[in-house]
Amino acid sequence: MRVGDLVIVASLGEIKAYKANPRTPDAEVGLKPNEIKLDLIKAIDIVQAHKKLNDLITGIDEGVKKAGFLNRAASGEKHNLENEIYKEAVKYVAEDIDLLIEEFGDKKVFLSIPQTIADDVLSKIKNSDKIYRIVKKDLLKIDKNRLIEEFKPEILK
Repeated sequence: MRVGDLVIVASLGEIKAYKANPRTPDAEVGLKPNEIKLDLIKAIDIVQAHKKLNDLITGIDEGVKKAGFLNRAASGEKHNLENEIYKEAVKYVAEDIDLLIEEFGDKKVFLSIPQTIADDVLSKIKNSDKIYRIVKKDLLKIDKNRLIEEFKPEILK
């Protein structure tokens, strides 16, 4: 990782983008481009992913207590709605990652995304050719100073 690179850490509920900036004067003039620090440039909260299923369905509790067609329809919709919420959250995450890459991805882009959603999100990212390295881990809660180590190749760790 060098000065000017973009680091994106994402999950279904949140995205953080960091820019690699010089830590020392030598790094600033380009003599030691590996001496970097990560500065948060954008944090995005995916609100849709935090909504509870029952908050999105109005009147479902009344329908479930009744017998007949409404009961069966309500339970079927609930299952499909969970699936739709997941798909929509994946779409929002991919769109936000694309926007971050377009806005800040002048140089290399490093992306971290949890293994469980990685394939779904990566298939929807349009700027995937600009991503230099992908780490399939949930690194949102990790200290930004340790993020640099997480993106090093396995042989260097």
